[in-house]
Amino acid sequence: MNRIDLLIVEDIKEISGLLSDHISQIYPFRVVGTAKSLADARMMLNHFSVKLIILDNYLPDGTGIEFFRKLRSQGSNIDIIFITAANDIETATNAIRLGAFDYIIKPFSLDQIAETLGRYAQFHKEISLNEGSQIDQSFIKKMYNKHHNLEDAVRHPKGIDEITLQQILVVFSKDQRYTADQVSAEASVSRTTARRYLEYAVSSGYLRATIQHGKVGRPQRFFSKAIV
Repeated sequence: MNRIDLLIVEDIKEISGLLSDHISQIYPFRVVGTAKSLADARMMLNHFSVKLIILDNYLPDGTGIEFFRKLRSQGSNIDIIFITAANDIETATNAIRLGAFDYIIKPFSLDQIAETLGRYAQFHKEISLNEGSQIDQSFIKKMYNKHHNLEDAVRHPKGIDEITLQQILVVFSKDQRYTADQVSAEASVSRTTARRYLEYAVSSGYLRATIQHGKVGRPQRFFSKAIV
């Protein structure tokens, strides 16, 4: 899966730093910058091509909702996730009408952020995999639920949890390939756990597996990031 470049627009340094550090550990997201004002955000958008903006509403030079409305009026298809103290119904419903992927009210938990980004990654992956294809109503329903239904969070089979999965996937942020034993060491999990999560990641499209045949001994299985 290709990297999802992301911009954080938040004027409180402690919050933007916390979000940046946390999101940087969640595959396949890459934080390209943090903006403390709408002016900073506009400048960064002129220099970076981003797919997603984490947006506060109350900023020194305006509101996030007006910034979002302006983006849409300009034809921008950048996705927005609000993380804000704005808990009034008008701001929240306007964000939804404009197409915000999610609206998280402060104070938030890092688990909330991981859950929302997990759904967004799945949403982005489904679009990439089906680009140029004809779709049916079941696909529309599935995508609509990922976008709008908070209870339709990323779910994994029994024995697979999101935190450990991200712990495994972050190993591949270096764009290298690894054996299961190497992932076990890098992610500080047992070899059995590493193998289980790696096989799940391959079956889910997060990673790909290749076999390398040596001159002696059994073939080695290597894992690397999937390419969409």
